[in-house]
Amino acid sequence: MRRSCLALSGFLMLMPVLVEAQSARLTVTVRGLVPATGTVEVSLFNSAESFFKKPLLQRSEPVNGNEEISVKFAGLPGGDYAIVVVHDQNGNGAFDTGFLGFGGESFGYSNHATSWFGRPNFDAARFTVGAEDLEIVIDLN
Repeated sequence: MRRSCLALSGFLMLMPVLVEAQSARLTVTVRGLVPATGTVEVSLFNSAESFFKKPLLQRSEPVNGNEEISVKFAGLPGGDYAIVVVHDQNGNGAFDTGFLGFGGESFGYSNHATSWFGRPNFDAARFTVGAEDLEIVIDLN
């Protein structure tokens, strides 16, 4: 009985290591934060159904005078993901648009996805996370 308790305790102690070994860390580098004010919001989606509706994970970071920042997502299981980045230049918590709905605050998508009218779809922005750590760069529009 004591031996099985020790074995179980040892297994439970190794659980975080085993889980970490099956997951990856994603580093998202956002470039083009001009002006270097406000905040940047990085939203990570894991399906076409949730894209632009409900992010799996979201990080908001102050820009603090930096034209480039990196945001990390740890412990991601393998699969397909897409990212949307918004630079809230004035820090008002809203995505401000300019004349005719464009030309306001900057934004960007994984895979440098674009669309002529409206937003790109999940497949255009999709990338795959495997067992290895991954770094992607998003240049803002």
